[in-house]
Amino acid sequence: MSLLPWQVTMAEFTQKAAEVSADGACCAFVVDPSIPQAARGGYASLVMAYSRADEPVCVLDDGAALVLVRDGGIGSGKALAERVLAQMRRLALELTLTAGVALIGGDPDAAVTAARAAATSVAPGQIGTQG
Repeated sequence: MSLLPWQVTMAEFTQKAAEVSADGACCAFVVDPSIPQAARGGYASLVMAYSRADEPVCVLDDGAALVLVRDGGIGSGKALAERVLAQMRRLALELTLTAGVALIGGDPDAAVTAARAAATSVAPGQIGTQG
C-alpha cells in the first residue's frame, strides 16, 4: 500500500494527539472480521483518501485506521466518520466497516482504546461514540 503524506506511525499519531486541544478526537475505523486480512489495507487506503490532508491517519496491523481530529470534539469526529461512511456507501462497502469516536482528553492511548471499543460496539455501517 502506498503511503500518503498524512499517514503516520502509531508513535507519531500519539505524539500529534497529545498536542491537540482539549476537544480533539480520535476516530477509529474497524474492518469487519469477515474481510480477509489481505484486503484490509485497501480499506485503510480508502479511509486515508476520504480524510483531509490535515487529519493524520495511522494504519494498524489488523487493517483498522485511526484518524486524528484536531478540534471540534465528538461532533467533528462524527462528521468525519459520516463523510467516510458516505463514500464507502457509494462503493457498497459501508456494511463492512464500523466507526468509533472518542475524545483525546489528554490521554491519546486511552482515546485510541475507547474509539476502537466504540467502533466494535455498533452494527456495521454505524458510528459509536465515547467521551
